[in-house]
Amino acid sequence: MEGSSIDSPSPESLRTQSQRGEVAPAATEGCHAFGTQTPGTLGYRLFSDGRDAFVRILQRIALAKTRIEVRAFVWRDDDTGRSVAAALLAAAERGVDVVIQKDRVAASYEYHGGTRQSLFHKRIGLFQRLEAWFLDRAYAGGGPLAQQVCSEADALRENPRVSIEHADKRFDHAKVWVFDDDALILGGMGIGDDHHHEWVDFMVEVEGTSAVARLRERLAGHAKFDPKRTYDFLLHNRATQGTRHCPMLDARIKLIDSAAHSIHIAMAYLGDPRFTRALLSALLRGVDVTLVTSARADIMGNINRSTCNILVRRARGPGKLTVRLHPRMVHAKAIVIDGAVCDVGSANFTRLSHGVYDELNIYVNDAGFASQLSEALEARANEGRSLSGKMSTQRTVLLVEKAVVAYMSRRARRFRKNLPPSTPNA
Repeated sequence: MEGSSIDSPSPESLRTQSQRGEVAPAATEGCHAFGTQTPGTLGYRLFSDGRDAFVRILQRIALAKTRIEVRAFVWRDDDTGRSVAAALLAAAERGVDVVIQKDRVAASYEYHGGTRQSLFHKRIGLFQRLEAWFLDRAYAGGGPLAQQVCSEADALRENPRVSIEHADKRFDHAKVWVFDDDALILGGMGIGDDHHHEWVDFMVEVEGTSAVARLRERLAGHAKFDPKRTYDFLLHNRATQGTRHCPMLDARIKLIDSAAHSIHIAMAYLGDPRFTRALLSALLRGVDVTLVTSARADIMGNINRSTCNILVRRARGPGKLTVRLHPRMVHAKAIVIDGAVCDVGSANFTRLSHGVYDELNIYVNDAGFASQLSEALEARANEGRSLSGKMSTQRTVLLVEKAVVAYMSRRARRFRKNLPPSTPNA
């Protein structure tokens, strides 16, 4: 693809391989496959590296025949963001319907990090300019905010086969792709060079019409989460669940409470005391807990460090607590319980993820999948250093971070009350 930093096979070669029943070679490099991999049947793939995940996403876009649906939080105007946009545009030009839901809440983060360019949000309002200013001052950012024209984004807007919702602050933190109603890819990765090349994160591909149908049932509120299934979807969806109560929170706490031997976690953002208490309780039961997080998170890092200090200070019981601090940004939200049950997706251990944002995780009860995810988590843990002693925090910034979270919670509920119900698609 011209102007792209992503090295992927051409759409023509991918379609030829698909017609012959072949899997493109790059689709299986650096990822782990489970189950059958033919369209219409159920199979899983774990992507533990952004480069492999984006190769697969571009392959899926190139092979799509009828419809692609995207829910995105961050979508930067950089090499990766433009490459994905160009691939979607090419799909639309060959007759594929493309539906994009992009949340404007994330624009402030797009203005702060990376190229400081947002793919879709080129007009910066006063409030978001202030938010970007605060992020720059608190987390060592800076640079010009003037937004540059993006021809790929403009072409997407003008294409009649492309539907884009990007004007509203929907507080939708989910990251999910649906292809032709027979495959989906979800996880924690936004669309940008940092997610693609730098950050620690995971995506999961699930093939099968039954998987997409189950996701739609869950989003529409027609089915409850069932931990007895081999896989299911953990979610918070304001259209069907509101903001007062979060069944996703209850389910994730129950998963932690069910642990008998071990809990392995990679988590971008911490701070919700309900998860902190659940982990401390697990240690008292004799469960070993390993947490991988960033040595210095991109935002809200003082809350993270404060939470790690609380865990270390209050840890009691026969269970062993290990906190590993990774030198890169850990943006993953992944849990493995007793080497058997997994929870991977977009939801952090924060109050914002449980009651404010729409979130989407996949629950997998599969020993093979759990083994591969555990190996990936262990590899990331080995890349970090063990926390010894107390992590330093900036008390003033910590108080401001907590105030921002509380303010965002109140503001999100007000905004969401004024929005029409989300269409229960993926």
